[in-house]
Amino acid sequence: MSQVSVSELFQEYEADFRRLCAEGLALAHGQELQEAEKRFNRAEQAVKQMEMEARAMPPESRQKLQAKIKECRHEISDGRRVHKEAVNRSILFDDHTLVGKPEEDVNRSMLEASRKLAEAKRTVLESEQIGIDVMGDLRQQREVITRSRENMGKVGQNYGMAGKMLDGMLQRADQNRRMVCMIAGLFLFMLVFAFYFLASG
Repeated sequence: MSQVSVSELFQEYEADFRRLCAEGLALAHGQELQEAEKRFNRAEQAVKQMEMEARAMPPESRQKLQAKIKECRHEISDGRRVHKEAVNRSILFDDHTLVGKPEEDVNRSMLEASRKLAEAKRTVLESEQIGIDVMGDLRQQREVITRSRENMGKVGQNYGMAGKMLDGMLQRADQNRRMVCMIAGLFLFMLVFAFYFLASG
């Protein structure tokens, strides 16, 4: 007797699911998006109740009920997709009450949406071009920095060579100064010797 009761509950939840899904689809098509969302949420709750009741059924009946639950989940997924498309259209047109409007208003909304899309595309292209220009500038700056670094290396090498040459010149100047001092001392000695020789003679 309990099995019959569980089966009846399952059928009641299934009937609620069918009704809620149908109402959700109708509301989605009518652009009553918030109410449609509520219907689909309640339909999902009905499926969960169906799953709980199916677990209490005998194994031979459970498999058939699981297949029916799977079918219900596909239906609610389809309903969710319809609802999402309706939400996207509402966002695109920036108007939640297009149904029942004059055709010229709908066309105006579609033209406005197309204009927004064109502006967004143009903004993306401009941003892409700016990015390309910035990358080009960075590449040029990197090349300038690389050349400057190479030139600094060459200057450093030249500075090192100049330092070595200067050191050599200073060493040679010091040697020349010593030679001059030696020669001057030799002349002085010769003058003293000559003076002494003349004085003694």
